[in-house]
Amino acid sequence: MRKIFLSLLLLTSFIGCHKNEPGYLEYVEAIEGGCFLEKGLSLKNDPFAKPDTVTYSVTNDSLNIFVGFNATCCSEYSSSSTIVGDSILIKIQTTHIGLCNCICYYTYNFRFSGNGNSYKYSVDVDGNLNFTGEIK
Repeated sequence: MRKIFLSLLLLTSFIGCHKNEPGYLEYVEAIEGGCFLEKGLSLKNDPFAKPDTVTYSVTNDSLNIFVGFNATCCSEYSSSSTIVGDSILIKIQTTHIGLCNCICYYTYNFRFSGNGNSYKYSVDVDGNLNFTGEIK
């Protein structure tokens, strides 16, 4: 995770001269929320289980993309985000498969600085769960 973060930090420092120009977006960080259950609980038969989802919010000069998905408890994930042209590409991949007998709701909040209007996003979770959309 640190190697990915350092690589992205170096990449953004080379592009830093365009910061805060209209339409320019820069990746800041990904905040991993982990599994939002108390030990021993499960969403498996919960009628109020949260659906897999991606939402975004734009405030002033920042963009937040929230990702929430259901997966086997005790799993570990890594995440990455790149910006290519007018597209934000987010990947979340399993690094350790959990062997617990329950389902958890995992969350990530990807933060960007700059104007995120008119960007497209693509979120891929393990190649099985895909979300696409446009920031308006």
